[in-house]
Amino acid sequence: MKMKKHAYILAALVLSSTAAMAQLPTRSIEVGIKGGATFVHGYTTIPAQPTSIVGVQVPQLENKNNGVGTGYSFGAFTRFNNASRKGYIQLEVSYNRYLLKQKTNATLDVNANPSLAARLPLSFAPGLLNATVDVTSESSIESFNVPVLFGRRILKDRLRAYIGPSLIFVNKSQAVRSTQGQVNPNTAIGFGTAIAIPATEETTNLLSLREAANLQVKRFTWALEAGLGVSPLKFLDVDVRYAVPAGGVYRDANIKGFLGIATVTVGLKIP
Repeated sequence: MKMKKHAYILAALVLSSTAAMAQLPTRSIEVGIKGGATFVHGYTTIPAQPTSIVGVQVPQLENKNNGVGTGYSFGAFTRFNNASRKGYIQLEVSYNRYLLKQKTNATLDVNANPSLAARLPLSFAPGLLNATVDVTSESSIESFNVPVLFGRRILKDRLRAYIGPSLIFVNKSQAVRSTQGQVNPNTAIGFGTAIAIPATEETTNLLSLREAANLQVKRFTWALEAGLGVSPLKFLDVDVRYAVPAGGVYRDANIKGFLGIATVTVGLKIP
């Protein structure tokens, strides 16, 4: 609730600035609304994690990219032009949804996962039986973003280029995972037949420490973004930008990886 409150305050400040500056000549300021789509790709390396059973751990997981996740973005902007109209500062407030699709394959001791052990007719000591699992996941983040962009017009003012930080206030985050695989046989202990693990799906609130554990997502982070824009009509902006969360999205600093966010928007300037 506190982060959401801060996002509302920042939105009010930017929009109030827009209203106040709207009295300036139109060559000095441009105000508008925008909306479009987000496209996310990336990968995550999660370090090995101990379990409550001595000598058993969840191995390191390599979550690979599994296609591009599509979301949305909508908001408002104020562009303050300098006297020459070559350079400008653009302030924005937007609400965004980012979707990251990943997949991983892992082999782990059945005792590392209570749900796997529960499928077996007998219990086994650690190290005697393992399972191979395939996991696909879709992790989403919904956030209020406040970019501060520094731009310049180039190619005889036909193109805008800009770069700057974007403050990200996470409002909602969850992961939907599907798991399937098999418990592998071990003839040395008389377990000669593999047992299939049927596909199961679970949803995790990534803002909850209790549910997400080491995968808990930060309430606040920041990204560096850069982009290009054109104005085919006087009142119309078309922009393409790319952002990387430089501040990281997970509370656990040991989780490594990459997250790339492309956004395509269409903006309408208010006369």
